[in-house]
Amino acid sequence: MKRIGVIMYQTSNSKGQELVAQRMVRNFNRLGQKAFLITSVFHDNQEVIPAKSLRQSKGYVFCEDEVLKVPVIRVDSYVASWPPRRIVFRDFIHILESIVDEYKLNVLITHSTLWNAPEEVAKFIIWRRDMRNLGGYRDPIAFCHMSHFQEPSPQRYSLVELAYRTAWNKFSLSKVIETANLVLVVTPFEKQAKVKIGAKPDKCFLFPGGVDDEVFLRYAADDAGEFLKRHGINPKTRIISYLGTIEERKNPLSVLKVAESLKNRSDIHFILAGKGGSSYAKEVQRITDTLPNVSYLGEIDDQEKIQLIKVSYLNILMSRLEALGIAQLEFMYHGVPVITSATGGQSWVIQNNIEGVHVKGPEDIKGAVTAIKRLIKDEASYKKMSLNSREKAGKFIASRLVAELDAAIDKEMIQENGLKEVPKEVQATISKQEYVLKSWRTGMSGIIATNKRIFVRQGYISQKVTDVRYEDIKAIEHARRYPWRTVLIGAIISLLLLLAPSIQSVFSRAFRAQIGGILQNIAAVIPSYFTSDAFTTILLPMLPLIISLIVFLFRARSGFSLKGAGINLYLSGRFKDAVRFIRDRIDDVVEA
Repeated sequence: MKRIGVIMYQTSNSKGQELVAQRMVRNFNRLGQKAFLITSVFHDNQEVIPAKSLRQSKGYVFCEDEVLKVPVIRVDSYVASWPPRRIVFRDFIHILESIVDEYKLNVLITHSTLWNAPEEVAKFIIWRRDMRNLGGYRDPIAFCHMSHFQEPSPQRYSLVELAYRTAWNKFSLSKVIETANLVLVVTPFEKQAKVKIGAKPDKCFLFPGGVDDEVFLRYAADDAGEFLKRHGINPKTRIISYLGTIEERKNPLSVLKVAESLKNRSDIHFILAGKGGSSYAKEVQRITDTLPNVSYLGEIDDQEKIQLIKVSYLNILMSRLEALGIAQLEFMYHGVPVITSATGGQSWVIQNNIEGVHVKGPEDIKGAVTAIKRLIKDEASYKKMSLNSREKAGKFIASRLVAELDAAIDKEMIQENGLKEVPKEVQATISKQEYVLKSWRTGMSGIIATNKRIFVRQGYISQKVTDVRYEDIKAIEHARRYPWRTVLIGAIISLLLLLAPSIQSVFSRAFRAQIGGILQNIAAVIPSYFTSDAFTTILLPMLPLIISLIVFLFRARSGFSLKGAGINLYLSGRFKDAVRFIRDRIDDVVEA
């Protein structure tokens, strides 16, 4: 069973990156793994646990979050003055070491960029790997990183912050993705960007957030009409929905401009839903109050979100910057086409005139109005886009994506554990808790030591593999091995050659003539003194014995015998480092 720590800087009920991390934990646990969300003391930028109280204890606290419905480990943290708006974990490498040891984590998955956890987890992973290489016995950990990557935009950031973000991507992010076993990307566009930074293409795993299909099933029987009645909206109107945080990047003010252009259409009504609180959100609220065809609901829970999706005819997003758009996938999952500014990953999620309509950027109000009118009038096009939307979003169900990621992590754990060194025929006998610590090779033999046993592989052709558990080894003795069989074979051949004149009558004349011809040909190309009577009658017959004695002396060697019940395994003296390692592991087993 994998024990997974998913690391995100805060929790949220509405923000995309936070929701992806929370759903990842939930779905790993549904697969039978043990996953935890490692996060700060903040929920939607509000402190839910006093950070000072954690500082006075061990720096973190575990809780089963009844709202998020995932196990959460909240760590000591604070809001940094630089980079702006970012939450930072305090003394995180030390705290992470304690968390990994206490909860026996063997997989770490970091989310987002421009904060300290991805960097410090990468350092932690490199440190653990180096510990193993230097002879330490730290359990290996698979590391994945998901950036939710967006190119730094001059439209959104000041010159100073833009330069800082660019520098972070070049320096910190490049090292994070170099260290990671898997780099999770939300679109093929992000994969291209990551490869330019230095990611290996085969390490990039497509993970486009995912639709939480379980929440759709939970509220499948809800009456959507009750939602409209509750909010005083005419059920005969076509609902155009915006769902997302009320912030400048997502540009809901442009949605209001579209609504204003259609305020004389009694058959169209706009609904905006999402967390506000900023001065920008207050401006959105003010304008909404002046438009009769717009309702602003504020932040809504999962049940109301599903009800909103079910009553919607179209979804609209005029975002200035978007890595993907989880909300759009959710609308598409229910067959709701999307009108989008097509920035960033939106152009991949929604194909123009396939699952929705692309307008010419975040300020193309006229294009959005035209698209709404066309899709309300052209029912055939609408139905086709609706079917296409369902089909595409159905490929990106969160439970399915996490199951695929789970399988990919299995492969990375095999590599991280060193099990790829173990012969394929014996890998199936190894439990997931077993991993390679050391390996040695000399000549035709090799030894691989895991945390539970050793594998001894001998021979290039036969590849005979013997495995022995440490607790079954009762003694290691110094031993000498002599290849007596080699001397015996050499002596038999020499004896036959010496007796050849006496027993040649046993063989047929034709056979003797054939052998004689071969010997004459050999004699023609060798010096004459090798063909003298003394050489052919005495020295030549003794040559096999002489050669066998030379081989005997060469192969005679000292080594080690591993003894136990039914075990008598010889190791060459060249494996003295391996034997020293095995002795230490046996001592550890005995002490345990």
